[in-house]
Amino acid sequence: MQGQQSQAIGSGSGSSSCRVGHAGPDTQPEPDQRLEEAEVLQKGARLVLPSDSPTEWAYVEEVLRGPMKKLADLDTMLTKISAIDPVPKVSTFFEMVPGSVDAGKFDFETFFAKGVPLMIEVALEMPELFADMHVPIFKTYSSWTDLQSFGEKSVTLSRRQCACLLSHSFFGSLKRPKDVEPNNFRFTAVDLFMGTAVSPNSATTFLNYFTVLGKHGIPDGSVTFQRRGYRKGPSPWQWKNNEKPLCQVVMSDGSLEDCMADVHVEFANAFIGGGVMTGDFAMEEILFLVKPELMVAMALQNRMSDTEVVCISGALQYSLTTGFGSSFEFAGDYDGRRDGPPPKVCGIDAIRGGGPAMSEAALLRDMNKARIAFHEAHDIATGHWGCGAFGNNHNLMFLKQWLAASEAGAQKVYYYDFDRRQSHSIHPIVRKLRHMTVGQLWHLLRETTGAFKPFDVASFSVWVSGVARGQIKVPGALPSARRS
Repeated sequence: MQGQQSQAIGSGSGSSSCRVGHAGPDTQPEPDQRLEEAEVLQKGARLVLPSDSPTEWAYVEEVLRGPMKKLADLDTMLTKISAIDPVPKVSTFFEMVPGSVDAGKFDFETFFAKGVPLMIEVALEMPELFADMHVPIFKTYSSWTDLQSFGEKSVTLSRRQCACLLSHSFFGSLKRPKDVEPNNFRFTAVDLFMGTAVSPNSATTFLNYFTVLGKHGIPDGSVTFQRRGYRKGPSPWQWKNNEKPLCQVVMSDGSLEDCMADVHVEFANAFIGGGVMTGDFAMEEILFLVKPELMVAMALQNRMSDTEVVCISGALQYSLTTGFGSSFEFAGDYDGRRDGPPPKVCGIDAIRGGGPAMSEAALLRDMNKARIAFHEAHDIATGHWGCGAFGNNHNLMFLKQWLAASEAGAQKVYYYDFDRRQSHSIHPIVRKLRHMTVGQLWHLLRETTGAFKPFDVASFSVWVSGVARGQIKVPGALPSARRS
């Protein structure tokens, strides 16, 4: 399948699409196609592949076709490709980790027999898979054009193209384009295997993707990487006097990834993928490890602005893991426990927690960010967004997401309550506030948070507890006897 780039104009009212590549000899590109191709050809706006340079590709191909008689030969390949980097590194991962306690449950023998041949095969297919094609990089603030207030831009790659890019990310042969800032290109899976960020648990979970592909073949289908947002300023929707009803909330246990909702929230870093390539094990990093096709976004998507989100459709899960943080471990192949098509994964970064997060500007920033992600969603699976390293208040972040989902017209929010010690008020507060409209709840939230000076989060928590217990009455509440 050839890669495609599409652009939807407006908030779902219409769309157009075109291929980003070279027109045929007898075909003149349409004006909108020429515009999109010109955007891709700007500095830092397209992925630079090793196969773009005959000299570079000849070297990479020679390394990839080298001897492969034992696992440690992978160390030789990684070291040889790193030799052309400004700071060369030496890999010893495949000599040291297999057979050690760091190997955990990962089957290196099956990986060598099935995963390695597939990895090399698909890497060598790069010239054919990406022939006459430019793969776009979407810059910050690129979701919209000069003629738009809200826009979407996307590129669709086949699963085989994704596997090819992931293989080159492992070998270290897909380099950061010179005109792309380092933080905007974190697609460096090789860092899990050599250097200062070596992480056996992350590395083996990533490698299992290739083992699964080697055993079962690369699935048909494609993955779409979408950037959407609006120009900074007034949002395309209104919160004040909004008459839309609040949507249903279902408090949920278990794994968010197993939810049948069509949209799954990814608690993201502004740089999509966060620290997955440096051995971090928070929600975002674990998700990208069990669904490595998500990692391709780390090559294609620059930092998200306050009014942009990144959504990825079609990414499959290949592995299971256990634990979180320091207890994280690879646990085997994914068992297909979730039926149906894969969900759309929408990455949204939150504002930093603390008192300033309760200002009206901060509230609107996060509500609008979530609203962009929830555009056209039917059901949403989410949880404690921004409540880990970012330190936000659990109840406040829930209310922001509830408002955003309701304004977007979602029917249901599945809320995964991982830590009820911090959020035991959410279920009762839903019962106390569900009669409100979006506009009424926004007015209540704005008035309440504005009353706590200087942005006293502790007082807000006391207020939430009082509402949940019925000690503080909210406007328009139904008498207890009439509540269902």
